[in-house]
Amino acid sequence: MKFGIFFLCEQPPWQSARTAFLDALDEAVYADALGFDAVWVAEHHFSEYGTVPDVAVLAAALAQRVTRMRIGTAVSILPFNHPIRTAESFGMVDVLSDGRLDFGVGRGYQPAEFAGFGIAMEESRERFDESLEIIRRAWTEESVTFEGRYFRVRDLRVLPKPVQKPHPPIWAAAVSPDSFGRMGRQGLRILSAPSITPPALMAESYRAYRRGWEAAGHPADGLEVPALHFVYVGGSEARARHEPRESAMWYFQTIARLIAAGGGATPEGYEFYARARRHLEVVDYDALCRDVLLFGEPARVVERIERLREELGVIYLLCWMNFGGLERDLARASIRRFAERVIPRFR
Repeated sequence: MKFGIFFLCEQPPWQSARTAFLDALDEAVYADALGFDAVWVAEHHFSEYGTVPDVAVLAAALAQRVTRMRIGTAVSILPFNHPIRTAESFGMVDVLSDGRLDFGVGRGYQPAEFAGFGIAMEESRERFDESLEIIRRAWTEESVTFEGRYFRVRDLRVLPKPVQKPHPPIWAAAVSPDSFGRMGRQGLRILSAPSITPPALMAESYRAYRRGWEAAGHPADGLEVPALHFVYVGGSEARARHEPRESAMWYFQTIARLIAAGGGATPEGYEFYARARRHLEVVDYDALCRDVLLFGEPARVVERIERLREELGVIYLLCWMNFGGLERDLARASIRRFAERVIPRFR
């Protein structure tokens, strides 16, 4: 198995943006030295939920600090940015990191973010598809000409080109079973977040991804199943539940507020997010610890990961270990315990 570490850089009331960024950089360097395979960062706008509006900037900073790990975006929200600028920025990140970029993309899901940019959520899928095609071509063709509904490019030479050929690995966010199947058919690697999906639906989603992948004739050895999970490895079972409680619950209460428009009409293509919001609004901490969160002593966390591998086929775990403004010393201790007592069991 492979293991990455993930940062959203949240800003709950007890943490400043500066602290969130510095902790992420410091803990990424720490994880690099301890043997994690990658660091992943996410783009968000206009709320304390996530304070990284430009993941290319943070990825470039990480490229100069972590010497071994790959650097991933989970995700860059394509509809909010012009695809030529996106291709330029992440081409530069791949060069600065000497070919260590994993390019994760998504179409966005928070209504307030779309409203802030004046973009209709109903347009997100088509904007996403056009953007991804332009970015791929900008990275692989000498010059790009494209005529779409939202973007038009005329004989444009885009530099710098990525180090990785033909381009960096592309990952795409998937939440609903329909999205999993579509990504599988397209041969894209997936990024999934079981924390916002009822556990019973995850197996169905992964099956849909495999069916789509196999039906399209993609090579079996290219099928890679990752999952993003909250992880906290404590010194005891009781401490593993008590110490991260406030930070974890702050996250779930915040995402429930932001994930979909409450009380209004659900935009076409976002029905699953409204369902996820209803699920998040009624979860309690004990249920989360039982069904979703990988919290516990090392042996318990190992057991939970083994179940993910056996039941869902997960072979790449993205570990969200600094969630909800978790205290720095607690996060570092958890990272160390995970590296020393969990990762070796899966190598």
